[in-house]
Amino acid sequence: MVIVLSQTDIPSTDHRDLEEELVAILLMKDGLEVSIIGDVKTITPDSTDALCLEGVRGDMLFVSWYPPEEAGQLLNNAGIVGNFDKTPTPAVLPIAAPGHYDPLQRKIECLNLSEFDRPIDARRVILKSLAEIKKATDASITPAPQAPAKSTDTPSTKPMPKRQTDKPTNDPLDSLLDAFDDMNL
Repeated sequence: MVIVLSQTDIPSTDHRDLEEELVAILLMKDGLEVSIIGDVKTITPDSTDALCLEGVRGDMLFVSWYPPEEAGQLLNNAGIVGNFDKTPTPAVLPIAAPGHYDPLQRKIECLNLSEFDRPIDARRVILKSLAEIKKATDASITPAPQAPAKSTDTPSTKPMPKRQTDKPTNDPLDSLLDAFDDMNL
């Protein structure tokens, strides 16, 4: 899952410091991808920030200084589509052709940075949210348990064929290569 941080336009060193420290501690965690964009309120559908958001394939954790409902509305205004509520999405929506990416199936979870005093607290909530999303995704992907296969007298796999034994060759070049292979250089 990609984490996208929307920086604030408010000239506040406290906000900037929290953003910088949060990005630094998130980047130290293996397997996390963090993207940084400008303030979501200033994004237009043809801006590079909108292109960055459209380029995210799959679920996204959107971190900004706005409440989740307002952040979702601002993303919609910028032309970013996705599923903003926490209700499960149907496995297949008939909108995209098979094999094509459908952004309407993407889940976007929004997190409000103004709820946190320290970046470590935001990191803890982000990692917890990611774990819950991964758990929910794994549960929806896991196939239903199947009945054990019936045992039969014939094995279900074929035995591995026997290796060929090395036969001496009369070719002088092969003999020379074999001699070089036997040397410990």
